[in-house]
Formats: sequence, C-alpha cells, structure tokens
Amino acid sequence: MVKEMDRDKIAKSVLKRRRMINFLLRMSGYGSGGDCREIYIDTEVGPVRTLWYGYEAPGTRPVFFDMHGGGFILMSAEADGWMNSLIYKETGCKVVSIDYSLAPEHPFPAAVNEVYAVVKQVHDNAGKYGIDPERMAIGGHSAGGNLATVTCIQAARKKEFRFACQVLDYPPLDLATSPYDKPCPRGAIKPCEAAIYDACYIDPSQARNPLVSPVYASGEELAGQPPALIILAGRDSLRDEGAKYTRLLSEAGVDVELHEFPTERHGFTYFRTKEAPRAMSLITDFLKKHLG
Repeated sequence: MVKEMDRDKIAKSVLKRRRMINFLLRMSGYGSGGDCREIYIDTEVGPVRTLWYGYEAPGTRPVFFDMHGGGFILMSAEADGWMNSLIYKETGCKVVSIDYSLAPEHPFPAAVNEVYAVVKQVHDNAGKYGIDPERMAIGGHSAGGNLATVTCIQAARKKEFRFACQVLDYPPLDLATSPYDKPCPRGAIKPCEAAIYDACYIDPSQARNPLVSPVYASGEELAGQPPALIILAGRDSLRDEGAKYTRLLSEAGVDVELHEFPTERHGFTYFRTKEAPRAMSLITDFLKKHLG
C-alpha cells in the first residue's frame, strides 16, 4: 500500500515522471498556441503563473478560468493549450489557465488557495484585465475539475464573487474512498497509481474535507453552486463519483447537464480521441449559453 511506502521515494518517482510527461507534451505539439500570453498574477498567496488566451482582445469580455489535469502532481497549464485556444476562438471569452503549484512539494491546500486567489485578483481588477466580473466561468479537466468545483464551494462560502457556470471534465470528487475500492474497468488508471496521486496531495485526515472531496459537501453548501456541465468517461474509475456528485447537485436544486461517453477512458480529451471534438463542442456550447 502507498501509505507504507517511503515518501521520499514517492516524491523522486513523481518528479522523474513529471519531467518525462512535460517533455512528451512539448514534443507532441500540446503547446500553448500563438494567441497565448504568460502573465504572473500577484495574489495574497504570492505570484501565480497564468496563461491567457485573448488577453489583448478588445472590449470587456466574459472570462473562463481553466485548470489542467495530472492528479494534482503532473503536467502544467501548457497541456490545455489546444483546448483553451479552441474555447477562446469559439466563444470569444478570455481564457485564464492557472498554472497552480503541484504536490508533493505543495500539497493541499496550496493549489486550492492559489486558484481562488487568482480568480479574486482578476475579479477585483476587472477593468485592468478587460473582463466582465458578472460573467465568469470556471472549469478543468481531471484534477482541474476538482479544483474548479471546490473554488465554486469557496466562492459560495466567502461571497466575494460568483461564477455563471462550472465545467467539470471527468473530475476526481471523492479522495476519501480508496482507489482500491473504486471500479476499475479496462483502461482505467490503476489503483496503485491513483493511490500515489492521493498520498502526494493530501493527508488521510483531510480526505473528507469538501475542498478535497466535494461529494462530502452538505446539501446547503451545494445549493449555492452555479450551473454545472459534467463530462464522464465510462471506462474510468472516477465515473461513479462523478455520477454521485451530479445527483447531489441536482438534489440541491442546481442546474446540471450530465454527458457520459461510455467507451472513453479517463483523459480522453487530452488524448484527442474521436469523441474529444464532441466533448469540446459540449463545453463551448455550455459556455456560450451561460456567458452570453
């Protein structure tokens, strides 16, 4: 079990894999795109790197905050480059991809705090960034989907800003349940690998915190959530917790659109499978609907 493994060995293994994946992403052309600009946002938790799509677009525009996947320990904002370029071109809203700090060097709540702080800074300086603070959306893929919805929970708690909608693409939403106790269809992330992700990101005592595992949020907290688009992959160990969260949001009175891709694996939008364009169309249509 991962809890019995040497944490230093886990960290070294993660860092090695991170370098390899970042290299493969660069070689495969997953770059940020020509319309991207790197901006460091000064926040109350320190400077945070972001990639903007449409930064210099004229007029005041809606904004979509994006967080990349990678199990809270891998990848970077560049990984979402082609998807964010597409969102900007299809919707006209500015896109801010937040390059949050990764575990195990920066475990929970570092990434959660950084994402919230970036959104707050952009919201509070809307004129500077050319965005409409009343038309903000947030979303992400895999771990980024988790960060998106927990930021919505924080926003409802603090009441400093609100989102028009949220986009959750095959998110992990229950880190309290052991990966060994989750479904493992063919092609799913192996439980031993998922357990390493969880161990790097959180201490077991934090697992039921709604800012870690949103499925443990109260109905009262969920009642204040913005409309949600949830995309699930059928061959994914996270599918059931995504379906559970969909049900919990719906029971709390939240407008939820659920779309399942039964034959797809976790990460299929990153892999650009034949179903990825349809998933991206769902995302852009959803943003158009709620951002105007």
